[in-house]
Amino acid sequence: MLVTRVDEITEERLRTGLGTNLKSWHIPQCPFLMECSSAVLEQIRREAEAGRDSPRGEREIGGVLFGIQEPGRIGILACKPLQCEYAMGSGFVLSEKDEKRLRQLISAPGTEPELNGLQVLGWYHSHVRSPIFLSKRDQQIHSRYFAGPYQVALVIRPKSERLGRAGFFFREASGEMRTESSYEEFTLETSTPAASEAKQAVVSKRAPSQKWTSSPAKIEQQQREPICPKCGSRHLRRSRRTGAIERFREFFGYYPYRCHECLSRSFLKTASGILESARPSPRRRAEERKRARHRTRREILLWGAGILGFLAILRYLVRDSGPKPDAP
Repeated sequence: MLVTRVDEITEERLRTGLGTNLKSWHIPQCPFLMECSSAVLEQIRREAEAGRDSPRGEREIGGVLFGIQEPGRIGILACKPLQCEYAMGSGFVLSEKDEKRLRQLISAPGTEPELNGLQVLGWYHSHVRSPIFLSKRDQQIHSRYFAGPYQVALVIRPKSERLGRAGFFFREASGEMRTESSYEEFTLETSTPAASEAKQAVVSKRAPSQKWTSSPAKIEQQQREPICPKCGSRHLRRSRRTGAIERFREFFGYYPYRCHECLSRSFLKTASGILESARPSPRRRAEERKRARHRTRREILLWGAGILGFLAILRYLVRDSGPKPDAP
């Protein structure tokens, strides 16, 4: 675990990040400079990828960030994962036991010697299927357990075909917090001992800074949006249909949905207007299109083999049921 004692923390240590380079984010809307050890980012990246590739199915992970807070600056020097029981699915949805563990983890600097002198600077968690943003459930966790003006949230999105992405969320000087997207997303690169000493944080995409206001029509539509029957979240998206049975259920108005919160999949009966707004984006990745072609080819082969087998059995039955020649 990446921790250190308070008597070992000096200005030089803070600048070198306990032997690794500190990556910096100076965002104009943020009232303080954010610095994070590259070793902490590497550990979080590995945790997120391990959760995505879990033998029990992809799972979202999370934990607490520790470090030093100074006037106009925070330095994240350590992190500890939260052991989630996944009582409501594979998403990072906390049960009562999980929240109890989270409270114990937040109080760890006062009980664990290796965290002595460090402060709780926020938390982190991964999104497996949803983009980098703070959902309403994430906002509740942040306001309940990380209400300090210098405490941040780090959201990670691991990806299999390319490097993962991440973004920080923080309270601005006015106390407001941008939650629909991060001001600046960055790439989580696979670090090596030599590269971690030389590379700085790569900030490659700036999210739009305008704030969106909901119109009355949009509010009315949100009230009619489907709700996850497992965790109660409204943040759902249409899921792809698999098999003829799921396609048949569409005639009765039932469509598959995937919850961004608990990652559960369920069938909901919804109106056609909501279905059109909830359809996934037509811009699919090349890997998804390749899988779709393979799935379609496999279904064609299975149906073709079934039809040929049925015709062969039918021909055999018709041939055997014909008139038999008289015995001599």
